[in-house]
Amino acid sequence: MLQAIEVGPTDPILMMLAQYHADPNPEKIDLGIGVYRDNKGRTPILKAVKEAEAILLKEEASKAYLGPAGDQRFNALITDLLLHDPLRNQPDMAQNLCTLQTPGGTGALRVAGDLIAHANPGATIWLSNPPWVTHRPIFSSAGLRLGYYRYFDPSTRGLDFEGMIDDLKDAAPGDVVLIQVAGHNPCGCDLNIEQWEQLSALLADLGVTPLLDLAYHGLCTGLESDLLGLRVIERSHAEWMLTYSASKTFGIYFERTGALLIKCKEKAICDDVRSEALNLICGNYYMPPGHGASVVRTILESEELGQMWRKELEKARHRISKCRKLLSDSLNGTTAWHYNFLNHQRGMFSYLGLNEAQLSALRENYSLYVGTGGRINVAGINEKNVERICEALKAVQR
Repeated sequence: MLQAIEVGPTDPILMMLAQYHADPNPEKIDLGIGVYRDNKGRTPILKAVKEAEAILLKEEASKAYLGPAGDQRFNALITDLLLHDPLRNQPDMAQNLCTLQTPGGTGALRVAGDLIAHANPGATIWLSNPPWVTHRPIFSSAGLRLGYYRYFDPSTRGLDFEGMIDDLKDAAPGDVVLIQVAGHNPCGCDLNIEQWEQLSALLADLGVTPLLDLAYHGLCTGLESDLLGLRVIERSHAEWMLTYSASKTFGIYFERTGALLIKCKEKAICDDVRSEALNLICGNYYMPPGHGASVVRTILESEELGQMWRKELEKARHRISKCRKLLSDSLNGTTAWHYNFLNHQRGMFSYLGLNEAQLSALRENYSLYVGTGGRINVAGINEKNVERICEALKAVQR
């Protein structure tokens, strides 16, 4: 059986990671993998996380199965973190909403894909162009058709909102549109409030379901301001979904902790949707891992740890902004491109629009590893490596 297996294309992120690890150059630079790094190039564990783990080590009494919905207290706290005002101001919100813990944000995306395919097998899910590369295999594997809407304008290296709206007019009732809420991966371009309002109205008119992907909460402009798109959608749509990753927000990458929020029109529908989502989970990974959710729960239940986490998150966000400015200031006026666009992008990523020949030259000649299309992890830049990064970028643009 296995001798005849057909091998599909390798995930470009994993391919780049393998190339990076195989590179013997001690001064190699990784700007591709999307993890937060401090000024020394490390991905530190937050102090709030370490203290939460110390509490768990002392007080945790069982490691029994959580069930397919995961840690119920974690689910309630994440829901409150994201929707505290709507939950209080709209009494029916809570009973029409279900939250399920998942193995990371990618797990939430796959459960959402399975649920969409089960509810409407003919649905098309619309992704930004360019998308996060893993969006494609997740939703293709769930059996959904993929559509694309324009998002990044290579000429301005900014958002192509007019193209986005024009393409989405082709979406059919019952389709789903995936929108990254904050810190778009890969290009770092986000919608403003007026654009969110216009997009939300269009989706409502088309009868299309919004699927919001929130992977970098708190690392773009702030914990509340990063929820701008969610606030617009939840005001105007009775039905929506949101996938949430705790990996970056709490710095617990390999704990694989995330959540799927599903908002329905009424409680009876919500109950049915929750039941079927649990059935699909049981047919996939059965139930999520518990440690990461326990850490997040412990932090959010504690006023002291919660404040500590918020301060650490704010510090990380400010560092990302400084890294972006450091690169922009170091490049402007020195290359064929004008790099002011770096200051208009947000979050951990920026998109340089490099071709494959330039990416290959960066790897082979300068041991500089960046993502497809020139996606760079801004947090990987520091005062020690910025000069070498700039030299490499200048060289491949001559």
